Amino acid sequence: MNNYFKLTCNLALLCLGLNTYGQETPKNIYLGASAGFSQLSDQTSTVNSELTNAVGGTSQSSQNNGAAAYRLFGGILLNKYIAVELGYAQTANQTLTFSGISALNTNYSGSFNASYSGADLGLVLHPVQLPVFKYVFIDLGATQYKEKQLGNVSTSLGGYSQSQNQSGMGKFYGLGYDLPMGASTDLRFSLNHYDSIGGDSALKSNLASVGVTRRF
Repeated sequence: MNNYFKLTCNLALLCLGLNTYGQETPKNIYLGASAGFSQLSDQTSTVNSELTNAVGGTSQSSQNNGAAAYRLFGGILLNKYIAVELGYAQTANQTLTFSGISALNTNYSGSFNASYSGADLGLVLHPVQLPVFKYVFIDLGATQYKEKQLGNVSTSLGGYSQSQNQSGMGKFYGLGYDLPMGASTDLRFSLNHYDSIGGDSALKSNLASVGVTRRF
């Protein structure tokens, strides 16, 4: 009887072991990429003011509506409510053009090209775990971006150009939706707002993007 009992126990343990081995390991790590459209806050009033303060006269400027933006990211799911995510973002140049007449009656014109890139770290929150709503997320965190600017000015007396880089901390927050496309793949839609880009409190951006995430 003891032999049968031992055999039964051994078979049960073996089955439990095989069952555990056959279970799929939870996919708590994900990687993704997204592309979208970034729009910097309007800088025309600031530029006009700086130009007229510097050379007098009058000035006018216009800013394009936005530029392409790209982001690579990865995260760890701590539980079904929260994930920690690290990303790297890069935007194309956005351009502001200006022209004016100085107090000495000299015509001038030029442009500024601006872009930013760098790392961000944040939390992705799924606060509601009801059907459909469980795919809605809120994200918020901090950025370490570098703002790159290149300015060019032309006058009847000649031309001048200057570049400037500025790095610093900022913050972001946003709302998104992860649409399941399979057992391990989601299509991500997101809308984010960024403050203090490159540490400049006056520089803000809104970013709408579409991406794909894959869990491992």
